[in-house]
Amino acid sequence: MSKNRMFRGKPTGKLIIRIERETIEAIDKATVHRPGGIPGNRSEFIRRAIEARLRAH
Repeated sequence: MSKNRMFRGKPTGKLIIRIERETIEAIDKATVHRPGGIPGNRSEFIRRAIEARLRAH
């Protein structure tokens, strides 16, 4: 079973972004040992961060 999020038939799209290398390194450090998380999955980390930020607004 994939560790990536299941979209269950919902339409999806691709988002390509450019960010600083130090930010990528910080993401990598944050995703290495997340409890119940998805180690090394940058895209899932970013997706969750975007959703959290959108909920805050």
